[in-house]
Formats: sequence, structure tokens, C-alpha cells
Amino acid sequence: MRNLLQISSECFSTSPKVQQTPIAKHRITTDQHVRPLRQSPYRVSPRERQAIRDQVEEILRDDVIQPSNNPWAAPVVLVRKKDGALRFCVDYRRLNNITKKDVYPLRRIDDTLDHLCNAKYFSSMDLNSSYLKIEVDEIDREKTAFITPDGLFEFKVMPFGLCSAPATFQRVMNTVLAGLKWQICLVYLDDVDVFAYNF
Repeated sequence: MRNLLQISSECFSTSPKVQQTPIAKHRITTDQHVRPLRQSPYRVSPRERQAIRDQVEEILRDDVIQPSNNPWAAPVVLVRKKDGALRFCVDYRRLNNITKKDVYPLRRIDDTLDHLCNAKYFSSMDLNSSYLKIEVDEIDREKTAFITPDGLFEFKVMPFGLCSAPATFQRVMNTVLAGLKWQICLVYLDDVDVFAYNF
């Protein structure tokens, strides 16, 4: 296995920089007469404020976000992960309420199980930083703006929390794996299951 990985090393990225796909850009379609939504930042403790500041600095450094100067602003929320760490999230509920939903289908679990019933070999992959591989269309970036106690920023790439983000990502994955889907692999968002009937 080690030899196979060394021979194929060019297939794996070692760079921390996430590359975006040219296949699609995420759109946030709203009625053209909608007024920008603006909320104030939620109150946070000094510890939470520092956690927000640290995570904003990290994603700013990674070119995921940029400073913003526009009339949109959604507040940040912190969610506790299983390990106790705080995860930075943006509360896009109000934006999602005025967004025209992309109804592109996601894979049904029962169809997947039916399709895999005779397969004997399985391999599963989870893509790293998957949503960050899709740019937000420049026209819609201002709608992703979020406000913290320290400033206003907007996403250059697709963040979690947008109602049509799963549909956009599934469409990209189905396009990339079009000739392989249902033949040797099944795709559900950033999870790719490869299967075979013999070795």
C-alpha cells in the first residue's frame, strides 16, 4: 500500500490551500427588489469573542473570506463540537427565507442500499473542505456577509448554512463523476462510496 501511495503521490494534495473548481459557482438567487438584510452581531463572552476572532483570522489568511463593505450582515454563532471546541457558523436563516431554493436532488438512501446489495468490496472517501472548493458568484458574495464584534466580512467560497449549498455541491459532484456514478461509485455530497462486485 505504501508503494502504491508513493507511486501515485501526485494525485494527493499536500498544500493547505484549497483549490476551487472551474465547473460551477454558487448563486444566491433572491428577488431583485429584496432589500439587504442587516443584523447586529450577537452578544458573546470574551472567550467566545476571541474564538470568533481567531477563526476569522484563520479563514482570512486562507483566502476563504475578505473584508466587506456592503449593506448585508448576518450574525455569527458558535456551536460546540463533540471535542468541546467552538465551531464558527453564520446564522443565514433570514437570508435562506428569501432565497429561491435550488431543488437539485440528493441521493436517496434506500436507492443506494438497493444498488449496493450485491457489491462485495467497498471503499469510502470524505472530501476535505469540500464546500470551500466552490466559489460564490461575485454578484452574490455580498449576501454572504457576516458581522462580528470586530468587523464585517464576506465569503469568497461557499459557506455552510446556505439553503442551496447542498444542491450546488451535489450538482458539481455528479458532473465530475458522471461516467462513474452508479457504475463504480455513489456520491452523496462530499462522501464518495466506491464499490465493486469482484476484485
